[in-house]
Amino acid sequence: MVAILFWAVIVAFCFAAEVHTNALIAVFIGFGAAISFVLALGGLPFLVQAFAWLGVSAVTLVLLRPFAMRRFHHHAFEIDMSLPTNTAMTDMRGFVELPVGDANHPGRVKIQGESWKAVTDWPAQLPDGTAVVVRKAYGTTLWVEPV
Repeated sequence: MVAILFWAVIVAFCFAAEVHTNALIAVFIGFGAAISFVLALGGLPFLVQAFAWLGVSAVTLVLLRPFAMRRFHHHAFEIDMSLPTNTAMTDMRGFVELPVGDANHPGRVKIQGESWKAVTDWPAQLPDGTAVVVRKAYGTTLWVEPV
């Protein structure tokens, strides 16, 4: 009875861990524990259950995890971080802290209390205190325009 409860707790723990981590590791360890749970119901010795757990977990991790990673973590689209993109910061407003120029002369802007590296496509450099709006981003560099 203790072994049955032990394996049930392991299965539940692995399920909860997988839900919170999404790493596709705990699911295979939990699968091994589920097999051991069935063996415990059949009355096999705990040592057999433990070896079955280790063996099934190892085999499924090695054989099935790579397939699962490709299947569930593959995105139909890939974001090209080398291109400027719209982000959650697009259209946010702030002000220039350090003069902002082109890509060769970046400055700093303050948006919602945080300081960000910024550049502009504007023909002239934006001086300190200029109100700006974010138009796009390149990694953590913001492209801004005066308001």
